[in-house]
Amino acid sequence: MSVSPDSAIQEARSLEAQGRWDEAFRVLERAYQEAPNPNLAAEYGIALCYQAREEDAFSVLRNAEGGDRYEELLTILGAHFAARRWMAKKLNRKDVFAESAWREIRKRAKAAEIALDSLPQPTLSATLIVKNEAKHLEECIRSVQPVADEVIVVDTGSTDDTVAIARRMGARVSTFEWCDDFSAARNHALSLAQSTWCLWIDADERLDPSSYGAVLSALVRPHFGGFTIEIVNYLGQSASGEQLVHRPCRLFRNLPDVRFEGRIHEQITPSLKRLGLPVALLEARLLHFGYLQSEVEAKQKHERTVALLRAALEENPNDDFQQFNLANAHYTAGEFEEALPWYEKMAEGIPKGAVHGQFAFQSWAQSLCQLQRYEDALAVCDRATRQGFGGPLVEFARAQALHRLGQHDDALRCIESAKRKELHPSEVGDRAILEYKLDFLKGQILADKGDSEAAIEAFRAVLNAAPDYTPARIGLAIQLRAQGQSEEALDLVAGAVTAGEEYASIAVDLALACAQETGAKLRAVRICAEAAKAHPNSRALWERWIGAAESAEDWPSVAEACSHYAHHFEADADVLIRAARALTFLGKYQIALQCLEDACQLDPSNPNAYWHVGDLFSKCERWADAALAYRKGLTLDSTNADAWFTLGNALYYLGKPDAAALAFETALAVQPGHHRAEHNLAVVRQELRERAS
Repeated sequence: MSVSPDSAIQEARSLEAQGRWDEAFRVLERAYQEAPNPNLAAEYGIALCYQAREEDAFSVLRNAEGGDRYEELLTILGAHFAARRWMAKKLNRKDVFAESAWREIRKRAKAAEIALDSLPQPTLSATLIVKNEAKHLEECIRSVQPVADEVIVVDTGSTDDTVAIARRMGARVSTFEWCDDFSAARNHALSLAQSTWCLWIDADERLDPSSYGAVLSALVRPHFGGFTIEIVNYLGQSASGEQLVHRPCRLFRNLPDVRFEGRIHEQITPSLKRLGLPVALLEARLLHFGYLQSEVEAKQKHERTVALLRAALEENPNDDFQQFNLANAHYTAGEFEEALPWYEKMAEGIPKGAVHGQFAFQSWAQSLCQLQRYEDALAVCDRATRQGFGGPLVEFARAQALHRLGQHDDALRCIESAKRKELHPSEVGDRAILEYKLDFLKGQILADKGDSEAAIEAFRAVLNAAPDYTPARIGLAIQLRAQGQSEEALDLVAGAVTAGEEYASIAVDLALACAQETGAKLRAVRICAEAAKAHPNSRALWERWIGAAESAEDWPSVAEACSHYAHHFEADADVLIRAARALTFLGKYQIALQCLEDACQLDPSNPNAYWHVGDLFSKCERWADAALAYRKGLTLDSTNADAWFTLGNALYYLGKPDAAALAFETALAVQPGHHRAEHNLAVVRQELRERAS
């Protein structure tokens, strides 16, 4: 059913006032196709501009002449094409369409007596607030320099080389006394910006080089107030692990009334909305490394974040967004019990359509799963659906809870339901859930059901989408090994040992088991070495490397592993003894002896050190020194049959058969059936009998 042009315009303006620009555009497009009068053409042309389709808007300009908003359309297009001309000149390119359109617009503006002379050139200020960011700042600034006309760095009290680095990189540097208010600091940075646009970025972020073209295309569209940019937050141990994606407004017009709001998790969008300026989605990305576990621990971010969020909520107790942020801060830190009341408060006041809503309910449900309250987690998922926040993230959390409850078939149905749903580009959440994490959960469930073949298929699907997803590599390796395919399993885990330490430990254990089954002991040594070097602070991984090398009798690797271990940790007697043993096999007796002497000094009560000294002297045929060392060890532990046996050998070569016989007899008393002691004792007794006769 058609509507009149006036009704369509009225409906579209109402939708625009609510920020529903896409819906307004569709209303005007349908109406314009039916009855393209000047008023409707002007409205439709403006709507096209807000779809970033300015060339299409230019094509309806002729039909819009005489329309109520013709002058506004002409002004928007004039600013856009003037900016495009300037950008093309800056980039040393030609923009033929912009040149032609600009000439036509100037001619029309002159005829309509509209001034277009004071059009600003599109420039960009990248603004940062920093404190002790020497580690990150240079790379951050370098990432924005290809598109930024100036970089402004506001320092809030650094004690490292942050300020010097900023100046060396050509940034304009200012200082600001920290007052526990991120918006205040960011607004100070804005007050210094001289460009027509601002990009808000933090030192631990990088502008993805693939985004440069998108950023420049945004700068020639001053009819927009700002643009949301995808932030990829790397979580956990490394950038190859967990991610959280959200889309805040990071690129925006530099206008007097555009300012940040909020003590923490500050936002620029509210001020843009008050000015009636639309915020659009930009296909650009910022990579954020500040949530990596090492960064959070180094900066003590969690304690600071919680304190600021609590202060913000004291000022505005009903702020559902900050309630969510506080809950999420506790969740991220593994403080699941502390997160629950804030999720509950958030759910009471969260507005319909909130972009963080589905993610909030997912995190709430997962907190309950971590606390083994699986039924409560399912209830939260049901509540999310009732409040309009159902979707793939919530179904993912529901499937996790059902899996933990052993309801595997229901969990698999939830996974299939989640796969049929979509996550809106503006919604906060982990998009990897739809890309491969649903399949990973499916593989886990199928493995628990005992359906190894189907689990293998699911894990392979994950690795097709995300070849470096370590949990899937390990999950697939476990299933393949269970099916007797240990060689392929070994190939998989070999690529997993540089991931987080927890995964590396599992991967190494799998590698050792697979190597045992395939006879690839030397490859297992190499895998263990790679894991230890990737996680130099893990004693367990270093010890696995030493043990694997000893098992393979790869003495050069044993010596190398022990050397690395001693470099990273305080030397201990056991490692020195193992190093000495390897060095002895390699014929490096003097170094081996030094290791053993150091071991004896470190742990004088360790009999094993003395026995190894005895073994080393025996190899050198220094029998008196060997006998002395064995005796020292036996004074500490007289229950070692092998030590008595080797002492007997040393005494024999010293020409003391009676004493040797006594040592062999003691070895047999400690361990009856010690075959080598029995044999040598028989030889010595025969010799003694011959001497007596």
